Amino acid sequence: DGMIIKYIGDASMHIHNAPIDDPHHPKTAVATGLKMLKAVEKFNEDIIIPQGRPPVGMGAGINTGLGYIGEMGSTRRHSYDVLGDAVSTAARIESKCKEYGCLLLVGGATVEQCKDDFFFLKIDDLAVKGKSVGIAIYTVLDDITEKYHAAKKIHDAMHQAYRNQKFEVAISMCKQLKSEFDGKMDKYYDMWIERCEFQLTQELPADWNGVFIATSK
Repeated sequence: DGMIIKYIGDASMHIHNAPIDDPHHPKTAVATGLKMLKAVEKFNEDIIIPQGRPPVGMGAGINTGLGYIGEMGSTRRHSYDVLGDAVSTAARIESKCKEYGCLLLVGGATVEQCKDDFFFLKIDDLAVKGKSVGIAIYTVLDDITEKYHAAKKIHDAMHQAYRNQKFEVAISMCKQLKSEFDGKMDKYYDMWIERCEFQLTQELPADWNGVFIATSK
């Protein structure tokens, strides 16, 4: 129930709730992202062994907010498009997939509207390039088992330790979390250990809010 707005090189841009109304568009967008990842897995099964080709990778970013939607351009060339801060923020979120080792990143505005429908894990409080205010970003996992819920409690406690500048405690928890979530988050925990080690070298103020300021898109 969404719409592909455009293809940009090897990327595609999608919107939900326009031109088709969808009162549950945050949930639909996240479900679509998960289905796309499953489709890539299936595609790789078809090409890796039968054709001997390398696997295809994918990252996706999802954000919710206001935008300007409609026919845009000149009289000679125009198209249905969407513009706005929420759009550029979604692009910035997507660009961080490799850095965080996550296939799907979701902005906090989206999570707030469908947090009971999926299994979200907090990834960071990030001020994306060009922003001074941080936003919460999450990843979403599927194929959930009972062990995931126990590991999530440790994951949330790890982020609280990070926020409280207890970086050595956070590092220890990250090491404990390696191989949890069926190994889906291992790259993230390696990255987060490096982040904590970096923060140990910094002189942070007592009222530090935990927001990491991105210096690249």
